[in-house]
Amino acid sequence: MPADSPSAGCSDLVALGRALRELRQRQGLQQEAVGFDAGLGQKYVGAVERGRVNPSFLMLVVMTRTMGVTLAELVAGYERMIACIDPQAGAEVPACPTPAALAHLRRISRDNAAYLERAEARRAKGRMRSWT
Repeated sequence: MPADSPSAGCSDLVALGRALRELRQRQGLQQEAVGFDAGLGQKYVGAVERGRVNPSFLMLVVMTRTMGVTLAELVAGYERMIACIDPQAGAEVPACPTPAALAHLRRISRDNAAYLERAEARRAKGRMRSWT
């Protein structure tokens, strides 16, 4: 049995799993068939559907292709499910760029400019050859 993800049971994984189950059942497929054809175990498919594991992007692509549905259909199902399970999901995630991210970019730019100035000074003194 696959090990539970550290985020097992979070609303996002549960919504994703329910959407996947809904698509599988709509196609009239069993977990065993999807798992076999996708090269995964039935227990893994079941764990994804229960929101116990966090599947990789490629695993989601393989499962949806195996079921004959698109990733867009899975995402649409996820959006429907998450709206029912946790309407506030994602509210705590800041919109990019945050003031902290902007300050970080300014600091990096300043540090890079200082590094380039020092490198140019070393090159001018002949301690460093130009690559151009």
